[in-house]
Amino acid sequence: MPAVLPEFLELIGRLRAGPGVELGRSQLVDAAAAVLGRPGFDTLLSGPGLAFTPFDYQLQTAQTVLRRMRGRAILADEVGLGKTIEAGLVLSELRMRGMASRALVLTPAGLVGQWREELERKFGLPTCVARGPDWARAGEGAIVLASIATARREPARASLVADAWDVIVVDEAHRLRSARSASGRLARSLTSRYLLLLTATPVENRLQDLYELVNLVAPGLLGTPAEFRRAHTEPRAAGAGPALPRNVAALRARTREVMVRHRRGEVALMLPQRLAETVLVIPNADEAQLYARIVTRVRATARQSPAQHRLALRALTRLAGSSPAAVAPTLAKVGWRDLSGQASAIRGTAKTAALLGRLRPHVDAAEKIVVFTAFRQTLDTLVDAVGDAGIPTAVYHGSLSRADKEKAITAFRDEVPVLLTTESAGEGRNLQFCHVMVNLDLPWNPMQIEQRLGRIHRIGQVHEVLLTNLVAQGTIEQRVLHVLEAKINLFELVVGELDMILGRIDDDFDFEHSIFDAFVDSADDGEFAERLEVLGTRLARARDEYLDSRGAVDGLVGEQDPG
Repeated sequence: MPAVLPEFLELIGRLRAGPGVELGRSQLVDAAAAVLGRPGFDTLLSGPGLAFTPFDYQLQTAQTVLRRMRGRAILADEVGLGKTIEAGLVLSELRMRGMASRALVLTPAGLVGQWREELERKFGLPTCVARGPDWARAGEGAIVLASIATARREPARASLVADAWDVIVVDEAHRLRSARSASGRLARSLTSRYLLLLTATPVENRLQDLYELVNLVAPGLLGTPAEFRRAHTEPRAAGAGPALPRNVAALRARTREVMVRHRRGEVALMLPQRLAETVLVIPNADEAQLYARIVTRVRATARQSPAQHRLALRALTRLAGSSPAAVAPTLAKVGWRDLSGQASAIRGTAKTAALLGRLRPHVDAAEKIVVFTAFRQTLDTLVDAVGDAGIPTAVYHGSLSRADKEKAITAFRDEVPVLLTTESAGEGRNLQFCHVMVNLDLPWNPMQIEQRLGRIHRIGQVHEVLLTNLVAQGTIEQRVLHVLEAKINLFELVVGELDMILGRIDDDFDFEHSIFDAFVDSADDGEFAERLEVLGTRLARARDEYLDSRGAVDGLVGEQDPG
């Protein structure tokens, strides 16, 4: 047995004579060792678990946010470049390091479903929607998703502001600029270690907009409001319009400390051309008569009904624009049995015939086609008609289980040429392997039209996208589409820009509501056309304002330095 060195025996004695190990200190040392053992943010851990391949600029953005901006940043990429992907990468990296067990995503109501799909499908991250009284328990360990409208109302607001979060992500964060608005007050009452604000327009008409957002992620970076105005605002005479910026180079340098902005030209990312066509379909005589009787009765009834009843009448009118099969059950439900019987007696429709005529050439050319309708009853009639024509299809709708939805998408991608779907596939499903789309009917909400198109015309699409809108002559849908095409060039916008335009009209602006009110409040179709012209002028003005503000952002933020 080898001899024990005296120095070693002395050390053992001193340890025995010393105080006992304190559990708290020992755990602190273990925690520190674990932190030191984690890879730095120059190494991204989430890559192998992703269900897609991010672009290089998206990976670089995540590293910049985590390394240089310490998890508090404004993601201000131009619309369509994937700010959601960049935020998802940051979330994944923080969670994999145990640094974001309590995560909250705030988003406009219409984007909650899309965020859930993206986080779960692409990143494998668990989510929970803040809805109903038991969401807090159900969401333990999951990323909490809440619409901004829900989050600012009780009881959700009290639950969200009660404790500090590890990370908060806010989409369309330009809605938070005003500290006096309900959304702005909510944002300033929440606390988190990490904060990501996503907006393509951090600056609108006022330079103060930029200050407010920067101050949320980095309080004091731009000084006090008075200091910011002195340093960067050009004095203007009273009534001379918005103040002009000054010392722009210094302002750019400061904003680069917390803001990342890419433009499509900088990342050499160009989507293929989008070719949109509108096919005016002449309805059969029995269809035209039915539609005219329905809208005449709707207009007369709505004028005598309280406001809350208009919602049901609006839904009935949209059903009438889709198909007789779609509207017949609702006509019976509201007691209009004469019209219900007339609708039930109609078998084939002019739009279905037009659809079959357009499908065959694409099928023969081995091209994939996705066909959208807003209503399940119309979908059922399409399934029968397309099947009778001998064209193989996959069918997708909201009542399918998640597994059956996956099977439908897989069959469409690998086996059959046509996907027949309701609005469900317009939310969160990515179908870039298809480049032909047909709208059998059109939502009155242009955001839903854009969501449909965004399933195939998005990053990853390599072919020209062909969109066909089938519109029945003499319908409200025909008038709606004319306004959207003539006033804002809807089908020339990049996916995401439409929301920027509509949001400028009014925070609570509802396009579909405005269309229906204009219809029922008009004495005749001539007055209805005049009201739509006024609405179209507002849309055109909002589009011009958006384009101006996009240029202002580029001027103030400038190109990014490498992270």
